Amino acid sequence: MSETWAGLVSPLTLSILTTACVIAVVAGPFGTYDTMMWPTRLAYWGLVIGLGILIGGFVRAIKKTVCHSSHPAIFDIGASVMTSAALAPVIWFLRGAFDPVLSHTDLNIVSIGFNTLLIVAGIFVLRRQIGAEQPTSYWRRTRLSDVPVTRLHRRMSDWPDSEIMRLSANDHFVDVATPHGVETLRLRLSDAIAEMEPIEGVCTHRSHWVALRAIDRSERDAGKIYVVLRNGDRVPVSRKYRVRLEGVGLLERQDGAGQGG
Repeated sequence: MSETWAGLVSPLTLSILTTACVIAVVAGPFGTYDTMMWPTRLAYWGLVIGLGILIGGFVRAIKKTVCHSSHPAIFDIGASVMTSAALAPVIWFLRGAFDPVLSHTDLNIVSIGFNTLLIVAGIFVLRRQIGAEQPTSYWRRTRLSDVPVTRLHRRMSDWPDSEIMRLSANDHFVDVATPHGVETLRLRLSDAIAEMEPIEGVCTHRSHWVALRAIDRSERDAGKIYVVLRNGDRVPVSRKYRVRLEGVGLLERQDGAGQGG
């Protein structure tokens, strides 16, 4: 909530509120220019825009607390629907109270809700595009604070500030696994591994690389060896790379290192 309050009283938010009110009073959208004098328009749009910002901020705070690991698109859709559902009745009430021509019976709350949803959704998308939404703020809670940002992080669009746990070759692409999901990048595995510096990791297979700190344990299944990551992923260990994992203490060293796996 402290982050939300700081955003609501920030110079950017206050400047947006002022600019939006001026534009609304001058333009008089949705017929308000024809039915309201400018002082009434100022009071009406000031309340609508101000309450819209407050409701939107409150909804964002709830979403970040309850659904902090949501994909950005899912987050924006949910926040837009929740904000519109709460704001539409407020607009319906204020319009009927301030408009000297239209009464509440003349207003269609469904139409108001639809228009509100379109505007609110556009605002959420715009905020994310200009960087005002800062999606990393809620993913950072589940990321280890001392994990450095690598060059590979800068290529990511879905979870750009999340911990990278493993890399897996996928034809001419590489799957980048995080605690929140997998993003596929057009990149060779060898180049992706090079861009993971300075994070320590090891190849477990010619098609798999894992970050050392992401490994929870190792296990055997039907004679094959796997390392299990903290997110539950099981990554196979081939005989060629098993010695390296034994060298860093991830697997017990066995006599006859060429056996199994």
